[in-house]
Amino acid sequence: MSAIHGARVAPLSLLLFARTYTCDRAPQDVPVTELREALAGPADREPQIIDEIDRALTETGQGYEPGASRSTPLWSIFIAARDQYAGRLGASALADDIEPPVPGPSPMRAAVGRLTQFFADYQVDAREQATAPVVAPGPLVIEADRIQIVTAGSVMPLLCSRNEPVRTVRVDGPEVTKACDQGHVSGHWSLEAARVRMAVARATGSRPSVQGRHQLQELLIVSTDLPRHSDPLQANVFLRQPAHPIVGRDDVVEQINRLIDERG
Repeated sequence: MSAIHGARVAPLSLLLFARTYTCDRAPQDVPVTELREALAGPADREPQIIDEIDRALTETGQGYEPGASRSTPLWSIFIAARDQYAGRLGASALADDIEPPVPGPSPMRAAVGRLTQFFADYQVDAREQATAPVVAPGPLVIEADRIQIVTAGSVMPLLCSRNEPVRTVRVDGPEVTKACDQGHVSGHWSLEAARVRMAVARATGSRPSVQGRHQLQELLIVSTDLPRHSDPLQANVFLRQPAHPIVGRDDVVEQINRLIDERG
């Protein structure tokens, strides 16, 4: 089902969860015809599966809890997919007061439209030949001497809520948490699971889907101000400049004399 990667798979994954969370069957047991029926509906309305997924998340303790300090990973995925106000964060608050924003199509609506088209042409017997990639269980944990957030014009150390240097970052699904040596665990607005995974992939040469525990000297994480695929060594003005051959060297006098002799 590699062709399905052109569409966002979050709605399909959440639908399969809603249809199998009672453990009476596994996701691979859900018939393709059932998926077609669930995804069917008017293209100009929000998908009907939204309410079903919401109920499934609530019944399994993965739904919205007003008293919780943070969202569950599945709820975070669901909310991002069904958000009808995407792109409003940069809008003017004054303009919204004068003319409140009108909900628009959610990412889930667009994804369901693509999935519907895909399943319309999908052969039922092709599912028997499809192979799913094997994903190792468990979170990704990175321990590094220096963990830094990179923007176009700055390199900032990642700190905990009490301004202690963070040396551990944990990625579990879409959720990212950081911890300092004092054991303070919290989230961070500039940390995204995909960005941390890309940083680890660049530092280790592994795939972004790698799991397990990794120890590094330095981890450079691209800030949300930059495109997700950005290379911090090229995107940042300071990291992009070559280091001066003298800075940080014990033999600084010898280096200066050599430069003078070469120019003489």
